[in-house]
Amino acid sequence: MVSHFNIAALTSLWILLSFVPVLGFIREEGAGPRIPVDDSQRRKQVLLLGASVGKSWKLPSLPQRIGNSDYSFEYRMCAQFDKSDCLKDILSREGNKPDVVLIKECAAYFPGEVESYKKLMTRWIRECLDADVIPLPATVVPVTRLHSFKKIFIDVLRGRKPFRQGNPFKYLRNEAILEFNDWLRLYCREKGLNVLDLEAALRYSENNRFLREDLARIDGLHLNGKAYELLDRIVLPVLEDATRKS
Repeated sequence: MVSHFNIAALTSLWILLSFVPVLGFIREEGAGPRIPVDDSQRRKQVLLLGASVGKSWKLPSLPQRIGNSDYSFEYRMCAQFDKSDCLKDILSREGNKPDVVLIKECAAYFPGEVESYKKLMTRWIRECLDADVIPLPATVVPVTRLHSFKKIFIDVLRGRKPFRQGNPFKYLRNEAILEFNDWLRLYCREKGLNVLDLEAALRYSENNRFLREDLARIDGLHLNGKAYELLDRIVLPVLEDATRKS
């Protein structure tokens, strides 16, 4: 009886050990655990290419603020409208290119050469697509209705010519911003691309397209904390739709 029992026990042990490699319990010396990687579960990397708005928005900590860990955020400062060199550097990364590049321009660059701005944005979008990176352009946040008056006052205090960019009372800055935003929405709609519509989130209404006074700092151009809280709410739905299409 003992002999038969030992034979049966050894046979059972041999069968069990034959399945161990399949179960992943035995691995080569020095190798880590064989954990299958589901790429669909990897956090999408989003990079904001912008000016002062990026620093103040503090996007890297956005996942903690909104309670979502599907995306990680990075900010790249480029304090001029033409972000071509910065974008080229981002898209040439080896092994750590972002999944999404959020391209944000500041109202301070307007009125400027709007037609040139449009051509640059068109090129950046194409370069992102060629690099298999999702472009997510953002509309430009408008300025407040009182910004023109505040700008004259600030220019005088700082010894600058208040009319160097034309008559500020004609709202040239806001008109140029709105022209650019209208073009951007139409262009992206035609190309099937998403837009992060910062203007729509922060203006009074479709008929009153100035930045809300309660969302602006003293200069009527830069945003305050309340404005960034509103922007936090619109990012995730747009990102989810943009990455779902890709």
